[in-house]
Amino acid sequence: MEAKVISVTKPPKHHFFGFHDLPAWNNKGDKILSLEVEVINRPPFPLELAGLGYVNQEGRFFRLGSTSAFNFPQGARSQWVGETNQFIVNNIRENKWACDVYDTITNKIVSSYPFACHNLNKNGDLAYSINYARLFRLGAYGYPGIEDSTRFDSLPGNDGIWVGDLNSSRKELLVSIKAVADVPEKSASRSFGHHYLTHLLLNPSNKRLAFLHRYPLPDGGELTRLMTIGIDGNDIRCLATGYLSHFDWKDDNTIFIFGRVNSNLESLRSNRLLALPYISMFSKAGKKIVKALIKQQISAKTGFILVKDSGDNTYNKIADGVLTEDGHPMFCPLNRDWIITDTYPDKDGIRNLMLYNFPMNKQIGLGHFKMITEKPDLSDSEKYFSGVDTKILKGIQEKNLAFTRSGLHCDLHPRWDMHGTKIAFDSIHEGSRQIYMIDIETKKLL
Repeated sequence: MEAKVISVTKPPKHHFFGFHDLPAWNNKGDKILSLEVEVINRPPFPLELAGLGYVNQEGRFFRLGSTSAFNFPQGARSQWVGETNQFIVNNIRENKWACDVYDTITNKIVSSYPFACHNLNKNGDLAYSINYARLFRLGAYGYPGIEDSTRFDSLPGNDGIWVGDLNSSRKELLVSIKAVADVPEKSASRSFGHHYLTHLLLNPSNKRLAFLHRYPLPDGGELTRLMTIGIDGNDIRCLATGYLSHFDWKDDNTIFIFGRVNSNLESLRSNRLLALPYISMFSKAGKKIVKALIKQQISAKTGFILVKDSGDNTYNKIADGVLTEDGHPMFCPLNRDWIITDTYPDKDGIRNLMLYNFPMNKQIGLGHFKMITEKPDLSDSEKYFSGVDTKILKGIQEKNLAFTRSGLHCDLHPRWDMHGTKIAFDSIHEGSRQIYMIDIETKKLL
């Protein structure tokens, strides 16, 4: 089916929300959070400002303030505070990570806190966060503008996942990067670069937190471990190791994730011999053969899997042959038999938007959205990549990182509303980056 797509925001300025793991609508469904910028053909400069606010039902953007803590893939992690008319958003204040709370009735800022917020709990009093300076330095989804205080430490014991208390304005370390790397299941290699934690997500009951632990491999690639931890900082578990990508909690005990786990390929790539000079100096022909083998393994064995949050390596492949590509899944908040997800651009630059129903193992297409062909502006790359590790720039290649961190690389990142009747997504198919929506009732689709 081709669903009716409605433009929520309008040019000439660009508007976007960010990632697929947060609902952008308020509980009433009459306001949707948005950032606003004038330029999308490059990554943000350090301390560059984006307007922040919301769009009402008439499509008017209300700019309530600005933030310099944002990127194009994940926005500024704007999220509603429970069922209130207030939202929280990241910022930089006095050269430190901060978050601000705005009221959408008075349209004014009401409070500010001396810590960042990646995920806010349902009660609206605990903010879980990570060091965005470390993420930015290592080429992940961080923010520019603050120097990474852990830049000389590959496994810091004083940095990791933080929890900030909005009642007391204090924060404490929930778990360190070093402690995560010490978890023995498929124990992490320590010798080839800096580790980082990313993609924090609370389970539906808010009792456990899932996240990804990533670190370099001897062959120059990267390995990912899917981890969970109790909100009290105890009972940390490694659920899977390998090539692991986007995920969401299906229920309190199960995670739905795209990837490939515990394969012989990862065991081979983790071999320390691959870091030796005479091995790394393969001929060009040899490198092509290795890359071809890796590509073949990836395409043959990747897919969506259900992983039990038990630590006993229980996996079930799901939607095999139905959902065949990596995407950005989000479960319907009121009926978790349904997800919304998308795909990366195909050879023609087309991204697909779709629903998936678990009991029927059925995919329902909602639309096709074409990327634009504009290339990122590299003339100021020295400025917008200031603080990124030079090894990262060399490994990923500057032009590739510039594109994926610019607003031109616009994944749909579909997101449900609070009641499971509407879907919002970012897109660039009409030439500017805007937020779009689809009204939908899943019960009428089967």
